Amino acid sequence: MIGHTRHLHFAELGSTSIKAHDLAQKGEYGPIWISADKQTSGRGRRGREWVSQTGNLYATLLISLPVKPITAMQMSFITALAIFDAAKKCLVNSTADLRLKWPNDVLLNNQKLAGILIETVQSPFEQKTVLAIGCGVNINCAPTQTSYGATCLNDHLDTNITPQTMLTYIDAAMNRWLDVWQYGGNFQSIINAWETCAHSLDKQVSLINGSDVITGTFKGLAPDGALILSLPDGKLKHFHAGDVSFRTG
Repeated sequence: MIGHTRHLHFAELGSTSIKAHDLAQKGEYGPIWISADKQTSGRGRRGREWVSQTGNLYATLLISLPVKPITAMQMSFITALAIFDAAKKCLVNSTADLRLKWPNDVLLNNQKLAGILIETVQSPFEQKTVLAIGCGVNINCAPTQTSYGATCLNDHLDTNITPQTMLTYIDAAMNRWLDVWQYGGNFQSIINAWETCAHSLDKQVSLINGSDVITGTFKGLAPDGALILSLPDGKLKHFHAGDVSFRTG
């Protein structure tokens, strides 16, 4: 158990997210955390490989929610806030700069600390959506193959923490933000909290979506969680997908 949430831990898995899907096929719909010391087939957004070195946190929350899929996707922001709060608790005596990057990364000193992958899971429920919420947090080591660098939490701490401790912190924060969210009824409070932690708010960024690169000033989030850019012509445009880059051109 982690707090009040069940927990399955493995020394090694192909992927904690794949394991969550497998459990759902057998009738398990959570809430339950699945974690592993090592993943051999970890994956991130858009099918990218998630490098899974031993010593980091690799965990997936399998959870069923009484909302439609479009509302359930708001869990991306809730999970980001939960990881942010957990990391902040660890960094209480540090001057390191912790920020959230749209849509689902946590940055520490402008480098990637954590990523989130949310997938819907097939289930027999008509009135619920089942999610596998994958969380990868660099605790003891950081991968080198990232577009804007990566860092690990223990490089910024006087006393190292363990992946288990980090997961305990994330679970507690997740439950707090779920109470605030009210199954989508109070999503605006989630948006407001996310914006206070946002990287590059009111600064120029580039949004990369396939072969398209759109440059503008990041003005925050729309009521549905979309990224708002102020374009060079002064128009505001909302974007629901893409990768944000701090390099413009």
